[in-house]
Amino acid sequence: MSRRRDRAREALLDRIEDRLVDAPIGLHQSGPAACVEALAASGLDEDIAALWRVWDGLDLGNGEAQILSLAASAEATATAMEDGRIAAGDRVIGHYGRADLIVPADPWEAGGEVVLVEDDGQRAPYASSLLRLVLGLVAEMQLLYDDEGEYREGLFDEFGELSERAERRLLRRRLDFDTDAPFPRFRLAQLLRRAGELRGARDELEQVLRCAPEFAWAHFELGRTALELVEAGALAGDGPRAEAEARRCASESFAAAAERAEDPGLRALFLAWELRACEQPARAEALRRAVLELDPGFASVREAGLREAVADGERARARELLALGLAVAPRQLGLLELRAVVEAMPEGDEEAAS
Repeated sequence: MSRRRDRAREALLDRIEDRLVDAPIGLHQSGPAACVEALAASGLDEDIAALWRVWDGLDLGNGEAQILSLAASAEATATAMEDGRIAAGDRVIGHYGRADLIVPADPWEAGGEVVLVEDDGQRAPYASSLLRLVLGLVAEMQLLYDDEGEYREGLFDEFGELSERAERRLLRRRLDFDTDAPFPRFRLAQLLRRAGELRGARDELEQVLRCAPEFAWAHFELGRTALELVEAGALAGDGPRAEAEARRCASESFAAAAERAEDPGLRALFLAWELRACEQPARAEALRRAVLELDPGFASVREAGLREAVADGERARARELLALGLAVAPRQLGLLELRAVVEAMPEGDEEAAS
């Protein structure tokens, strides 16, 4: 088993090196191998340390993604620890955009060997292994940039955002090299749900949760997808049992997300979604109380957001905020006054609130 693992590791390193060689000149930068003493002092697992035995740091796509040198990794870890963004035992090993890439203290619990940590401290299991992540990132950068190191044409929409088509292609490319990467598959599922491809989204999320069962946002997204399957009548042809099963899945998924959420406001949001899916009066009342205990201003915040969404013509967001607000505070006057306004809003292609 050890020899097979060693061969697999070396094969991945060879594939990374081949792709770096084939990449446009100047697009990627790599450091020399780390010294033996520094590697020994790092305490990194062999599967992770293997990267630094070849390159002591990688810069991919003109800085779009970075794997830090061991020295820079130690400094970044100390800074993130001081800022409270990471937990004891975590190690910052790189950056993707403005987010940190970390090796968590317990990869099994985290759902991946690499975790993405946003600047506000939110965490998401990102990749099943560091080497597969690097291989996927190199391939991703080759889709983003041409031979002159410029962005390829057709990637961005009129607002300068990555188009959905381009993002789907990048996510699938990452998954080509890391089938069990939780976050890319989670993000792909979000795009599928927003495009109305609900069954496909559900299948992707179920696969995410097999790899990362503690990923709260994946539980939440599965709940949303199941609820939308019911509300869209997408299961009508499968009979009432299928609809009941989907509603049960929605309730259980929202509850699972709330159980795993550490932030009280986030937990309140997940419970409010469970309330939307709930059909049992006693449970609904308990959920309503729980939401208001966690976030007393929940309905007022949704009302304020609702007024903004109406002013901006964001129908999908407005409908979502109205439904959540009324689920928690069914008699709130401001929400009731806006209900007719929301129902009269024209159809649009805007995305939902989250």
